[in-house]
Amino acid sequence: MSKKQVDFYLISNRLRDAKYKLASRLANKLSRLDKKALIITDSKEQTEHLSQIMWSFRDSSFLAHERIDQLESQAEIAKRYKQGLNFVVIGDALSVSAEILENNFSVMINLASEVPIYSHHFERVAEIVESDDSEKKAARTRYKHYQGEGFSIETHSLEL
Repeated sequence: MSKKQVDFYLISNRLRDAKYKLASRLANKLSRLDKKALIITDSKEQTEHLSQIMWSFRDSSFLAHERIDQLESQAEIAKRYKQGLNFVVIGDALSVSAEILENNFSVMINLASEVPIYSHHFERVAEIVESDDSEKKAARTRYKHYQGEGFSIETHSLEL
């Protein structure tokens, strides 16, 4: 069995909605590779904001996704995956249920300030860190958590 991996993406420049835009780019790439992504936020408001960004992802296209809080039942996700639909699911950390986790997501993209208690369900985790001090401080705490859990950790500095 391969070691679980966390990639920390450190955004060096200050850009409005940088972490949401990078999460959308990563999710789009995963979707094109037929990989399932679960994106976690801190709140329903952040999930709504991310959803709006995804619907206007590019001038000529959008990033199809499902919001956990808008599903009639979480079993809908499994049904849609079997039909080959919507490989990107977004929601706040507290809305994720065991039923959601049964969908074998390829990657969890964490936009939340803390490590979700179910992070061990994923072989790959992407952590996106903006350049302000509070984001960096929270990221250091998450880094130590993953390190303690035995995840392999890589960091990537980038400018959007």
